[in-house]
Amino acid sequence: MRRMPTLAVHGGAGRLDRRARRAEIDAALERALGAGFDAAGGGALDAAVAAVRVLEDDPLFNAGTGAVLTATGGVELDAAVMVAAGLRTGAVAGVIDFANPVELARAVMEDGRHVLLSGAGASRFGIDCGLAPIDPARLAGAARRQDGSLGGTVGAVCRDDRGALAVAVSTGGTAGKLPGRVGDSALCGAGFYADLAGAACATGHGEDFVRLVGCRRAVELLAGGMDAQTAADRLIEELEARVNGLGGIIVVDSAGRPGVAHNAPYMSWAWRTAGGSARWSD
Repeated sequence: MRRMPTLAVHGGAGRLDRRARRAEIDAALERALGAGFDAAGGGALDAAVAAVRVLEDDPLFNAGTGAVLTATGGVELDAAVMVAAGLRTGAVAGVIDFANPVELARAVMEDGRHVLLSGAGASRFGIDCGLAPIDPARLAGAARRQDGSLGGTVGAVCRDDRGALAVAVSTGGTAGKLPGRVGDSALCGAGFYADLAGAACATGHGEDFVRLVGCRRAVELLAGGMDAQTAADRLIEELEARVNGLGGIIVVDSAGRPGVAHNAPYMSWAWRTAGGSARWSD
């Protein structure tokens, strides 16, 4: 039986209060939802990737063209996708010359030989797949990014009208990070996960989600019978209790119910379902 899609997106979580820019952030998240719903006819993965691409292209967010700088003044991007069917996934890390690394991550998944490519190897693979690189200087060109004042990791989770589940995530990582640092967004189970019980995508301090394997844990909670909101709340409780972690998570369960939770001072998110929509930058 066909059901209406559910799509949830986030624009990052952290300590920086960005409520003064709430109108801009909300508008960007609405554009992402719109792009995702427009693409949803192609399936959950198409919807999630389309939504993330919109946020990668918006300098409000720490992803793609809005990414923060490393300690040495460069940009290194991580991204990933995953679909529940067959647990298929693809990720890239340390990408310096693709403005939409989520598309590169999808190409890794669809190629099927590997699940994670990094650095120059990821870039070479993207070129071989016909994706267009850009000059790394264009990604590292905005000086205002050096203070880390932009938004955080971006991501999307979707259950489509056929019940398929997918997740996509993209980030510039931590502002001032050491070159070569890889966070949770490129690591399956840590910053993203999708299984038949649901899909989850994290944001915040990446090392905390790596230690907890946070998104895999959230989906385990769904498989144990929790709905999306209860699982999201429980995951953030465990993040804080077990690793003193800071961040947020978006979740969608197999019934299409969305859930959002965070313990950071700020998180931006939005979702849309058959029953309506909600958004908040809090």
